[in-house]
Parts: sequence; C-alpha cells; structure tokens
Amino acid sequence: MTTLADAGLIDIHTHYRPVGWQVPGGERPRPVAGFAKEKLENLPGLAQESIDGGVGLRALSAPVEQLFGLDGPVETAAVNTVNEYLADAVRERPEVFLGLATVDAFSGEAGAEQTRYAIEELGLHGIVLDSARDDRFLSSPEAFPTLELAARLGVPVFVHPVAAPQAEALVKAAGRPGNSIGRGLQNGAAFLSALHADLPTRLPDLHLVFTALGSGALYFVTEELAAYGAPANIYFDTTRLNPWLIRYYADVIGVERIIVGSDWPGRPISAELVRDALDTAGFDPAAQERIRVGNARRLFELRAAKNAEAA
Repeated sequence: MTTLADAGLIDIHTHYRPVGWQVPGGERPRPVAGFAKEKLENLPGLAQESIDGGVGLRALSAPVEQLFGLDGPVETAAVNTVNEYLADAVRERPEVFLGLATVDAFSGEAGAEQTRYAIEELGLHGIVLDSARDDRFLSSPEAFPTLELAARLGVPVFVHPVAAPQAEALVKAAGRPGNSIGRGLQNGAAFLSALHADLPTRLPDLHLVFTALGSGALYFVTEELAAYGAPANIYFDTTRLNPWLIRYYADVIGVERIIVGSDWPGRPISAELVRDALDTAGFDPAAQERIRVGNARRLFELRAAKNAEAA
C-alpha cells in the first residue's frame, strides 16, 4: 500500500466526477473542460493507470464550477454529497488516492462548515476551491471563514482556475487556447488577491496551491519576490510538464514551492514523463525529489503534525 512516506510521485491535480452526477434540480452538468465523462467517472481505470505509470498518489478534486456551474448559490447538502462520494472513493483505494474536498469558499460560514465536515468527519486530506465566484476572489470577506478554518486544520487549499467572464470572446479571438488564457487570468488574479489581502501573513498556517495557468501573475510581483522571497505558504503546480516553465518557477519562487500537477485527464503523467521533464529542466536529484514528491508530502502531512502538537 502506497503511503505519503513511501510515494515516489504525488499528483495534486487530478479531476473526477461522481458517477451519474447531475446538478441539483435535474439539470445536466456541462462538460468538464472538454474531458470525457467516461474517463472522469472511471476511478478504477484511473487507479490502474496510476499504478501502471508509477504515480504513487493522486489528489482527486471536483471544483465547484465544474459541478455546479459558474455562479449562484450552492447548497451545502449537495456539496456534502459530493464529498461523501469522494471519501468513499478514497477509502476504497487509499493506496492510490488522496481527496481534496469540494468547497464553495465564497459562501461565508457555509463554506467553513463544508470544510469542517469534509476534513473532520469524512477524513479528506485538503480542499479545492474556485479562483473566483460571483466576482469574489480570495481577498473577499466571504472567503475568510473557509481559509481561516483550513489554516487551523492544517490542510492544503488547491485554488483551481475558472472560466473568465469574457471566455467566449477569448475563444473567438484566440481559438480554444483562449479559454485557458481566461482561466489563467482568473487564477492569477486569485494569487494576487491573496497577496493584496496579506493572507500569507494573516494566516501563516494557510497553504495555497495555484496552477501553472495563473503563473503569469508572478510577473507583477517580481520585485517583491526578489526583495523578500516567495511567501513560505504559496505554491504553484506544474499543470503540464513544461521543463522551461518549471525552471522559471525554480528561479522565481524556489524549488520548495513547486508541486507536480497533471490536470488529468487532459494531460498524461507518469514517473518517466516527470523524470524526463525535470532532467531537461536541469534539476539535480535533490531538487527533483522535492518537486516530484517532497513538497506535496510536506503539505499533506501538515494536519498530522498539527494533531501531534495538540496532543
């Protein structure tokens, strides 16, 4: 059985969807970023693919936007149902899967209650939240109860991209990549909003993971990063295994802030592909170990460390 201690590779960015999922009210959900429903719902197939590819552990996530749409209120009962399904899936295959609970972080105390239930009662390992919802970002007062509780519980927060309001215009102008450009805009704005709200200082135990789509926002804080370094509780995932982008991360935020994320099923990942990318990027064995597994392991062990301190 693979554990955090002996995993050789951890993928923090793997999508899934509950089998037969429907938006409450009977509406059919929209496709998840063009991913085939059959793949998203086939967790046994994903488990075998992971084992065959040498992926030790994968953190499953189903962000609110991709289950409930872009805006509007989300019922806590429906969110809890999603997380109950996820907890069952993780319990069935703990040797392959970790679980990032779906949370509507922009619903005030309701988001905090979703987080508490998922972590304390269901035993999930972290949370995933949208970059923005209803024009609110991480700096909004509505998001603070969820972020504060995640910090107190010692669980990582994966901040997932959402479609930009002008997504249709971007796609029309740039083709299909325009949608990802828009998602990068929202994810980058979420990162900047966290810095603007001084969340790394206000909540030093809050650990936020953004995605490669949002990494363009690093351009706007290069002077600050050069002067003070990257906040110790801010991370970026690789999203795709682009060795030049990963090298840029290392130079700008440091090797300790990089986590492997595949965005499965959109992009393949295996131990071999990760090794090839990190070799091409010029990392030595110690740096490769940190990126491949060490940084993610540290994040997912935070809760255990907090529990030990409390005892």
